[in-house]
Amino acid sequence: MVSIKSLAKMALLAFCLSATPAFSQIQFKLQWLQDSLAWGVFARPEASIDPSEYLIIGSGQVTLVAPPGMQFTGLKSYSGTWVQNAYVATPEENPAKDYISFGLETADPPMPFKTGEETLLFTFAAKEGKCPDDLYLMPNDDPFNIMPNSLNSNPGQDISILDPSKDRALYYFSSIYATEAWNCSPGKAPKQGNYISGFDRRRPRRQLKP
Repeated sequence: MVSIKSLAKMALLAFCLSATPAFSQIQFKLQWLQDSLAWGVFARPEASIDPSEYLIIGSGQVTLVAPPGMQFTGLKSYSGTWVQNAYVATPEENPAKDYISFGLETADPPMPFKTGEETLLFTFAAKEGKCPDDLYLMPNDDPFNIMPNSLNSNPGQDISILDPSKDRALYYFSSIYATEAWNCSPGKAPKQGNYISGFDRRRPRRQLKP
């Protein structure tokens, strides 16, 4: 089965075959937001790039690894429109975990990316309001992150961005940062600083918290 993530990426690549090559340069973070009692998924460009204001977003996916049976609620999009589009329970490659994927449907609200800034993509909460023992973004070396896997699923982190104003540079997901920031136990997560989002459709705005 070919996933929506793969189709979107192929469409972007077909559109920009003559684009200037670029290495993976967009990082993701999972952050506990105590004031909102929710987690936020953030993205930031690596320091080696300086994205323009005029970006074409080709695809996006965020995959969480959670304790078995954990469910989420209150999904709110801040940059792009995101939906939970896959839930894989205890696959044989990692039977002690569930995999929950959120896919990007459209780049509306806009998705601003600026060097030195964090962009809030979306937030969500635990359905039963409990703090899990662990929760993290699926790393590249996760045992279920293989193709093909036992369920012919396509999990993992993904973003593909075309920057026409920078010689048609392409930006992709690179890595996960601040892996301790997910922790919802009191006083464990570092406090989230300023960030930007596209929630205000007229222009990106700086905010203190979601």
